[in-house]
Parts: sequence; structure tokens; C-alpha cells
Amino acid sequence: QWTGSETIHPSPWGPGGPAVGKWEIRRDGSGLHLLLDYAEQRVDGASFDAHSVLAIDPETGDWLLFLFDSFGYPPLQPARGRWEENRLVLEKRTPRGVGRTIFEIGPDEFRYGVASRAHEAAIFTPVMDGVYRRG
Repeated sequence: QWTGSETIHPSPWGPGGPAVGKWEIRRDGSGLHLLLDYAEQRVDGASFDAHSVLAIDPETGDWLLFLFDSFGYPPLQPARGRWEENRLVLEKRTPRGVGRTIFEIGPDEFRYGVASRAHEAAIFTPVMDGVYRRG
């Protein structure tokens, strides 16, 4: 169980503002996959939920993130990525553009960030950032 404060940046999916995020992260029965349940509550009363599965591709060694969320877009393909020191950086292409997800693991906390880039854009734009601690 992890809880933390978040900054939601204005995006095509909604206005920005502060939020509180809660994560429940656990292994599945096989021990091969991590299951991540996420709930976000914004100060304006809006909420966002997601259920994800994090796995390793046995052929490539890539980490895979399959994400189902309350926006309802199906995961046509997983986000793929690799560890860069203590940061897991994952990217995926969708009909709406390219999404980037970063998990940064520290000794007593983890940081989570999401950014997006329209297909024609040169840079990623932050969607949200959060810092979480156990409890």
C-alpha cells in the first residue's frame, strides 16, 4: 500500500491540479507478474482508476506494462521499457500519440510520472507526477 501527493498537469484529458494517489502493488499467484491497482482523487472531486499488469518479456528482457483505466481505452499493446539505474522507463504508441511512463524507485518512496507526445510533436508533455510512501 502506497499513498502520495500528485500534480496533475493540464492536458487534453482534463484540467490540472493537486490530487492524492493510492497504489496497491502485489505479485500474482505465479510470482512472475506485478499487479498494480491505482486510485486517484482530485481536490475538485474527480477520480481516476487504473489496473495494470507489469511483466517481463522472456524473449527480449523488456518490461511490459498492460494498463486498463477509467478512461476506457483498451491496451492495444503494452508499454515497453528497460531499467535505467533506478528508473523504469516505458513507452507505447497509441492512435492518440506516444505515452511515456516512469517509475523511479528510492529507498523509502517511489515516484511515478506520465507524459505524452502527439505523433507530430517533438517533445513529451507532462500529464502527471506523484511521490508515494508506504502506508
